[in-house]
Amino acid sequence: MLRIGLNGLGRIGRAIMRITEQRNDCKVVAINEIDPDIKNSVYLLNYDSVYGRFKGDVSSNGNTLIINDRKVKMYSELNGLDVPWEKHNVDVLIDATGIRENVERAHSLIKKGVPKVIITHSPKKNIDFSMILGVNEDQYDYKKHNVISSSICDATAITPLLVELDNKWGIENCFITTLHPWLSYQNLVDGSLQSVSSPGHYWQEFSLGRNSTLSLIPKDTTAGEATIRVAPQLDGKLDAVSFRVPTSIVSASDMTIQTSSPVNENELRNYLQNLSIERSNLYEYQEENLVSIDHLGNPKSTIIDSNRLKVLNENMVKVIIWYDNEWGYSSRVVDIAKLVNNKKN
Repeated sequence: MLRIGLNGLGRIGRAIMRITEQRNDCKVVAINEIDPDIKNSVYLLNYDSVYGRFKGDVSSNGNTLIINDRKVKMYSELNGLDVPWEKHNVDVLIDATGIRENVERAHSLIKKGVPKVIITHSPKKNIDFSMILGVNEDQYDYKKHNVISSSICDATAITPLLVELDNKWGIENCFITTLHPWLSYQNLVDGSLQSVSSPGHYWQEFSLGRNSTLSLIPKDTTAGEATIRVAPQLDGKLDAVSFRVPTSIVSASDMTIQTSSPVNENELRNYLQNLSIERSNLYEYQEENLVSIDHLGNPKSTIIDSNRLKVLNENMVKVIIWYDNEWGYSSRVVDIAKLVNNKKN
């Protein structure tokens, strides 16, 4: 049984809690959440506007969560170093806060006795290894890599498929447009970016201060950068732009790819369909005409929309994919934690 420590009980943290409670091979054994009101944490775990009611029982007794009769100690420390993770014998600590300072402290946690730390975004420094399942997990070294980035939701969805297509036909150039639901740092009404309540983010794009529920908001994205970090063979061939869209969940990526070798559309369809069978833990091949909300709660990294597959002049490929940017991504974070812990053997 994998014993997980969880720092941060926001959207990703709560998704991880729900996912691990559905699995028999891992459980969260200790949580640190800066909101000291444990009853609010109980409420947010029990009721979710996106994923509905928790399938089970969550309550509290003092500073202890009780989840399906299982006790989970709760802490409320600004500095994760002040949490006695080692007391709870955690195998892996997942930092789901998104706070830059916690990345900087991660190696100090290793020195304190936490075996491994997983960071749920893609920082440029202070990590030992960035991992995306389906791309580079075979390069992970348990003895060398202690602080691991699980990348970001967009890169987790697009990178495995890009690497597969590059290996099969070669990628000369690729441009990606991601359509991403609003996030908590955006505003409900127009306002200054100075009002954004996310301490780890700094932007100069004033449009991100606009009402997030009324407009498509174009913005820069780190999806390309995060992809190249784990798939350097795509460096110089890839760029991306993003739109924040006025929906609450499920992202899409529109990928336009120029290939080195000629591509036949039927061959492409057969290849992607077989890929979804061979790597069914990561891919799904969608043949129905569905919309974004139909993919709510889908645990796959990448849902290939077969209705939108197109090939132009044998070397220009259009691929549309869907992914639940919370549930799908969090499912991979849990898988990475399991893989990392298994490597110690």
